[in-house]
Amino acid sequence: MASIAITDVCDAYPALLATGELRVLQPIFNIYGQRRIFSGPIVTLKVFEDNVLVRDFLETKGEGRVLLIDGGGSRRCALVGGNLGVLAQNSGWAGIVVYGCIRDVDEINSCDIGVRALGPNPVKSVKKGLGEKHIQVDIAGTLIRDGEWLYADSDGIIISKTEISLNSKL
Repeated sequence: MASIAITDVCDAYPALLATGELRVLQPIFNIYGQRRIFSGPIVTLKVFEDNVLVRDFLETKGEGRVLLIDGGGSRRCALVGGNLGVLAQNSGWAGIVVYGCIRDVDEINSCDIGVRALGPNPVKSVKKGLGEKHIQVDIAGTLIRDGEWLYADSDGIIISKTEISLNSKL
């Protein structure tokens, strides 16, 4: 998939930004992984300080999708570490966005995948297997649905109800 500059999309579609068809996530995420630019259809997951379901998803074929993890914004432990970064890379995921923390930053930075997270935390999560899959999540005030599209580059992250082409009307 050809990369699209987030700034170009925002400039081309101000009406869609105004209606919410296109949404910009708050600039709270740090950039990790080798892919600074990534995009794909979103798979949503809501967990709290428990990453069993994260592993379950990343063990499936990613097929260029983006795993969006609503970790409730918790900074008390990491939801993704180096092993899961490698797993995501090898399973074909385009990226992972964590509304929470990651760990093993050097390992994740060596993976050919895009990762965004609030920051690092060396503490591992609990392993209870609790959470919800494929649901609407709220990431810092932005509602996101499973199946929408996520686009990330160095300027930020945007969410679109449909796949974006600068040559189309969405």
